[in-house]
Amino acid sequence: MPPRLVQDVLRIVFETAARADRRSALNLALVNKTSQGWIDRILYETVRLRYQRTTNNLLRTLETSTKPPSFFAKQVKSLAILYDIRPGDVERIVAVCGGIQNITSWFLPTRPAPGAAPAPRPPGPLAHFMGPLRPKHLSSWHGILTLPDPHLALPFFSEVTHLTVVNAWEEWCSWPWPHDALEALTHLSLDFTFGARALASSEIERMGGALMHILSVCPALKVCGLRIDQRESAPSVVEVAEYFDKLREPRVLLYRNREPFQIREARSENEMRFWATLTKNAKDLAAAEPGVGRRIVAINPATQTTRLQIRW
Repeated sequence: MPPRLVQDVLRIVFETAARADRRSALNLALVNKTSQGWIDRILYETVRLRYQRTTNNLLRTLETSTKPPSFFAKQVKSLAILYDIRPGDVERIVAVCGGIQNITSWFLPTRPAPGAAPAPRPPGPLAHFMGPLRPKHLSSWHGILTLPDPHLALPFFSEVTHLTVVNAWEEWCSWPWPHDALEALTHLSLDFTFGARALASSEIERMGGALMHILSVCPALKVCGLRIDQRESAPSVVEVAEYFDKLREPRVLLYRNREPFQIREARSENEMRFWATLTKNAKDLAAAEPGVGRRIVAINPATQTTRLQIRW
């Protein structure tokens, strides 16, 4: 076997093992300098900041590493922020990791203890402190998408193609959605869960009107998934489906999933399969004859399998 082929096989074996288990990756990086080069690309490809100490460790690495600055700018592709990070820390990270394409922010803003004054924070949304970045995939539950206005007209959002919003539907319905602010957006997922209660018709009309406005100001949008948590036969779900049936809007699909955070990390394999499923079903719906009805996709996050529910 030619030496180059042997090396390619070894690289694939090392990379596969490293992606499967981070602890193994750390050990594999110590085998030799060649393997370290292979594994470092995987170790830094996705950065998950779960606690302040995680961020402190990352900042220390960025500031003391012997690797050239271009390494982090090229290799760090995905960033997951899982706690209420300090804006100053965000600025320090993106100043070095300027090539981030996928961002996940899942956290609620920290509330001060009873009787304590709130910690001082610079004004503006978190996206303002990520100014140099132009992500393509964005998945957010608060964090970047803040109340009462996430400032979607910021340049930060200008190249987002895939956007997942896990904020409550009452929140995203009230946001300003500026015209052509999300010109690149092709795939959108919005949360529309409402527990065990039945929605009033006025609530459905409010949500439907807000969503139709979003569709009108996002010219490239191909599909919008509404996440529901009730059964497909629930009266409110049926009424929502009928609302969009009457408008003959093929881009809107409903999908039932009770564990959104299992499939929502931006550009993860699960999320990409999820988007592919929605896209296929939207195309099928657009090609169907009028009167077929709304398709509701049920997603099993454990296996990422889907089944198509058709209401006639």
